[in-house]
Amino acid sequence: MKFYITFFLVVVGLIPTLRSQTDPYTMVERMGRGVNLGNTFSAPVEGNWAPVVYEQYFIDVKEAGFTNVRIPIDFYGNRTSGSTSSYSSAAGTSSSYTGNTSDYIVDEQYLDRIEEVINWSLNQDLVTIIDFHGAELKSQFLYTFSNSNSQYTDPTSAKRAADLDKFKAIWLAIANRFKNYSDNLLFEIVNEPYFEINATEMDALNSMIIAAIRSTGDNNTMRNIIITGGGVNSFNAPQQISDAVISSDDYLIASFHYYQPFSFTSSSTANYNDFNWGTNADKNSVDGHFDTMEDWSNSKNIPVTLGEFGADNENGLNYNTGVYGEYGGPDNADRIEYHRYIAEQSINRGFSFSAWDAGNKSNKTIHLRTDNPSTNNVIGGTWVTEVRDALLSSGSWPLCYGSTENILILNPEFECGFDTYWSFIVSGNAEASFTDATTDSRNGSSGAKIIVTSPDAYNKVILSNVVYEQDLTDKKVTIKVYAKSLAASGQSFKIRVKAVVNGTNSYVPSPEFILNNEYPTTPFEFEYTILDNTASIQIQVLLGNDEGTYFLDDFETVIEDAGTLSTMIEPLEENEISVYPNPTSDLLYVKTKSTSKILLTIYDILGKRISKHEIYNSQPIHLSSLEKGVYIAVIKSQDIVKSVKILKNK
Repeated sequence: MKFYITFFLVVVGLIPTLRSQTDPYTMVERMGRGVNLGNTFSAPVEGNWAPVVYEQYFIDVKEAGFTNVRIPIDFYGNRTSGSTSSYSSAAGTSSSYTGNTSDYIVDEQYLDRIEEVINWSLNQDLVTIIDFHGAELKSQFLYTFSNSNSQYTDPTSAKRAADLDKFKAIWLAIANRFKNYSDNLLFEIVNEPYFEINATEMDALNSMIIAAIRSTGDNNTMRNIIITGGGVNSFNAPQQISDAVISSDDYLIASFHYYQPFSFTSSSTANYNDFNWGTNADKNSVDGHFDTMEDWSNSKNIPVTLGEFGADNENGLNYNTGVYGEYGGPDNADRIEYHRYIAEQSINRGFSFSAWDAGNKSNKTIHLRTDNPSTNNVIGGTWVTEVRDALLSSGSWPLCYGSTENILILNPEFECGFDTYWSFIVSGNAEASFTDATTDSRNGSSGAKIIVTSPDAYNKVILSNVVYEQDLTDKKVTIKVYAKSLAASGQSFKIRVKAVVNGTNSYVPSPEFILNNEYPTTPFEFEYTILDNTASIQIQVLLGNDEGTYFLDDFETVIEDAGTLSTMIEPLEENEISVYPNPTSDLLYVKTKSTSKILLTIYDILGKRISKHEIYNSQPIHLSSLEKGVYIAVIKSQDIVKSVKILKNK
């Protein structure tokens, strides 16, 4: 599980300001419940397979209570110029490929239309997903990976190299068009690649497109990207993603689709005729599949979204014509219950979802999309209300992941399995056990219960949360917890922060906290200031000093500025501090009236800290290792702070 709090310095009058991006777990929770705008932009022409979309659609989605829209979009066909057909598909011909990404150009008018629709969605505060998806995507790209298709190209061929370049070029065009958009816009690399692409090839494709998106800069450096694996479909697909891909980037979300059992969800077609669903066996099957997905998500520390699911319309009804299907279809009540149960079980496990809806011409309809402003008689799009309400009616988000305010401790209330994200170590001569507090929890149904049967020292019984590996420079952390003992008095514990500072483990414990047999009205607290060059911190509880039974619940962490530069900038006279020469090719000097040490910190133009120096008046700083460019030098001397733009000229 990965979270970022990242602080940027931006040169606006040389005053640093802060900007942050949303970590993937928080984003998945923000996504919550949603729908797909299916068959609209994934068709060869908008309007062929589903009605043309208007702004009213997104107003309807927002007013109904949904919080995300997934927009499947195809960028192939006449939407992107540049053919790869002239290149050989034979093995070993890749060296003959002479093209590059600039050979493939996405039509600007098409991008304008996509941008218009994206703006409509974001203006309704909907988390919006650009999903690369469509029939021509399959025929022109995905099918080239499978040797069962006539379009197959050898992995070492010139055409495979060209096809990959074209796919990358399209993503670069998307990323560049939207790089300044808010983090409520997500990119999904490709829809259902696993039917054609194996796991190894999909890992390579994921890595290529993640790198391409990141290379476009601005908000794309930390935009959340949705990925899946190759070779195996449904809930097994994400499990094919390699650890190397997952660990390569801190803003990834895994996706799976769920249409099981097909005999029910596709029963309006000739091949399937199971019109009923909802027995205990049916639901147990869903539970087993979703539990597998949840266990994988927890083990790999990557959140999950359910990108598509659904069942055919009742009795095969075509809402556009009002005619029921030739082959029948799902029982209406069972179709409603299928949507309700999948939505409930997704939310209960911390999966966001986007139910499949392809409008009134399709066999899976939720929103009828009949609005058309050109008629001067706008009809707000109507819903298949029972299905809409089923998606919104049940399920509660698990309290596993903390929050943006409580990111240092996962599962802080022990409600997602008492030992989820918690580890328990007993050493020395101590003997102890860790179980669920259940009825002795402070709130909810779970808490931590530690029984020490043989004490030793505090650090011989340790309850630890996960390691947090993101930058908290210039921050202080307050750790709070409610705790009690079984006995009225005589037991104590400590909170400890384990940090890796300058590559070495550092342990900072709190004073001892004395317990009694009631939870206190206010929590126990311990304040810790993050040291420079801290690579990671971990919150621990030390319990090995006293025999007895301990109960812990409702952890909280508060992160505050520890006197950050953004809060310390003050105007000052030019002659108080001078920095020279500027521009410089190597040496930089700082001159002040002060005789005390000067703290000089160098940042790049995006606010990443490059180096920190403690110097005396007029002592030189060597900048020869820096690349040519613009940097920010922040100088602190006693109670004076000044920021100066530095030009490194070679």
